[in-house]
Amino acid sequence: MRLSATSLAFLFALIHLRYCPRVDTTRSTTYANMCSVAPTLQYHPSAWESEWSSGHALEVTKNHSRHWSLGCSLMERQPDTIRAWLDYAKLRRPTRTQKTPPSPLADWKHALSFHVVLDACTNHTLALIPIEPLVGFLRNPYTHCFQAGRNAHWALQRDKNYLIPSWRQDVWPRDGSASAFLFDLGASLYNKGPGGASTSWFVDEYRARGIRFDRIFAWEAKPHDDAEIFAPVPNSVADRMSYYNVPVDSRVGAKHNPWRTLRAVATPRDFVVVKIDIDNSTVEEPLAQQLLADAALAGLVDELYFEHHVLHTPMWRYGWSVNTVTTHTLVDSYGLFGRLREMGIRAHSWV
Repeated sequence: MRLSATSLAFLFALIHLRYCPRVDTTRSTTYANMCSVAPTLQYHPSAWESEWSSGHALEVTKNHSRHWSLGCSLMERQPDTIRAWLDYAKLRRPTRTQKTPPSPLADWKHALSFHVVLDACTNHTLALIPIEPLVGFLRNPYTHCFQAGRNAHWALQRDKNYLIPSWRQDVWPRDGSASAFLFDLGASLYNKGPGGASTSWFVDEYRARGIRFDRIFAWEAKPHDDAEIFAPVPNSVADRMSYYNVPVDSRVGAKHNPWRTLRAVATPRDFVVVKIDIDNSTVEEPLAQQLLADAALAGLVDELYFEHHVLHTPMWRYGWSVNTVTTHTLVDSYGLFGRLREMGIRAHSWV
């Protein structure tokens, strides 16, 4: 796990868990004057998230309502919780005056899920790292269900302000050997794409949070000439970017399987962000399964953003019906993101 001493202090000893944690040796960090064994990272979903993952997701999947009426009725019962989540996400965004992330207060904690960092010797909590809860159809919670007007709902289904990315204080610094990598699978062009800017969003958002990517690896299947690819890319980014204008290949060990490249360049000590949004379920789903099946590979990924196209959600009204070939449902999404988070990956449902 990648944490600085400052972030270790902000919620030290808030929770004393009563069970002995399993040590995650793939994410070891040495803490001065602390346990010599690597701290443990455990995922604690909010009660709201647990309700969805254990019951609601299956209920709405079976409902087959064209307007997702059951799902909307369940979301509409939680206006204060939704507001608390989005208020905290807004407060956690960088500003000119805010250079460190705010600690979540009690009013926000019930809405958020957390990764808990535990001292392996004492079970004392060293830090809580907040993340948006997995609820609804895993989008901005105001998308589709709440009164906003059709045009507003189209904008909201691309909105990213519900996401809670990492700050440098959450994951940094380490010693001088650590690097930060971005893997953008389905990169489009630097500052535009069918779902909005991708690579530039990650560069800008993480830089504002104190994290500068040392290398960027981008894959895009749609052909572009070199001038079109690199014209919008700032020089400082172009010097660190490898842009592969070829399709991602999900076969294990293939030249353009991004996991092969990730293994070649990164170590568990590095900070790695991956985005998967290729709009091709037959490629995306095998990549996700390879990550789930390989603890060593998962140990290289810190933060994952994935638009998981599944059946029977409102997203069919916003374009998924055109290019989705899958048997997966919302239940599978909850299982996927929940397992990734339990493996220590900050897994976000991407737009």
